[in-house]
Formats: sequence, C-alpha cells, structure tokens
Amino acid sequence: MPEGHPSPASAEPLRILVCEDEGLTALRLQKTLSSMGYLVVGEAKDGEEAVRLARALGPDIIMMDVRMPKLDGIEATRRIMELAPTAIVMLTAYSDQELVQKALDAGASGYLVKPVKDEQLKPAITVARTSFAQFQELGSEIAGLKDTLEARKLVERAKGILMQRRKYTEEEAYKQMQKVSRDRRQSLKETAQQIIAAAELLG
Repeated sequence: MPEGHPSPASAEPLRILVCEDEGLTALRLQKTLSSMGYLVVGEAKDGEEAVRLARALGPDIIMMDVRMPKLDGIEATRRIMELAPTAIVMLTAYSDQELVQKALDAGASGYLVKPVKDEQLKPAITVARTSFAQFQELGSEIAGLKDTLEARKLVERAKGILMQRRKYTEEEAYKQMQKVSRDRRQSLKETAQQIIAAAELLG
C-alpha cells in the first residue's frame, strides 16, 4: 500500500498509537486520524504507558508528545526503539531545534509543532513511514541501535547534499544512494560517508 496513506478497503488501515497527556488534544487527534481512515489502537497518557502499549499493540505509527508525565517523550522514544522499533512522529509545542534534534537522535522519524493542523498529519505520517523504512534497512546492515542511529544521521546528511547539489527529491537522493551501494557492494553508511567526504573536499 502507498506509504503513509490509509489502505484500500480490502486491506488493513495503518494502526496508530496516540501518546498525549492533554485530554482534549488527544481526543482531537484521535477523531481527526480516524476520519482520515487510520485506526487508532490505543492512547497513552504518560511515557511509561506509551512504552508498554507500543510493545503490547505493535502499532504502525506512534504520535508521541515530547512532554509526558513519568517518562518524557524523548526517553520513551529511546526505549521503544530499543524494545519495539516503530515509526514515531514527535509532537512538540516548542520549535526549539535542540529539542527536535534530541527526539530525532532518540529514534523519532519525524516531528510536528503544535498546534498541529489537520492537513499536516498525512504528510508527516508519510515522511515518518519512509524514514523508518530506511532506518530498518540500515538496521539490517548494522548491528546495534547506537550504530544504526549514527548511520542514519550520515545518510540524512548525504541525502541533503544530493538534494542541494543535484536538485534531487529526498526519494531520488535515497534511491541514488541505494544504487551506488549496490554497484559498489558496500553499505549505505559507507556510501553516505563517501558523499560527505567528497562534498567537504569540493567545498
């Protein structure tokens, strides 16, 4: 099925876990996602419950508030990625780049700044699903979450270089990196390192 979009009637819709401690926000998210054809399988009101439900329910997507009781969203994300890796979209009331970077470093596949607009949800889910699929591909190449996250940072940086210099879309940049990796019989991480090194050399 197309990434990030509800499935055809004959297939199962994407299953989403909402992790948000503010009741009205959680309710609005659930209603909006349901109206878009997604299946909301659970709601967590604190970070510990988010980790537990992520393991128990195995959702396709997790919408995770960065500020959660008991365990904040960033630490909950880190634990989920260690125990039950899932595509995670962080929800934050802060556009603070350092906070966003911490969430991505913990394993989140994307983020949205509150208040979230309805029309932002599908694109965010699409991006998160695509990014997570790439993360899983890296994970199959590299043993260990820390190394996989480090490789992901390199791949994201290399994609950015190709997008800027070759005017590729994100998908085109990633496919080009995959092709180079296959042709040279090397990992995506090695390809990313080569692209970054070449860019630094050329300035």
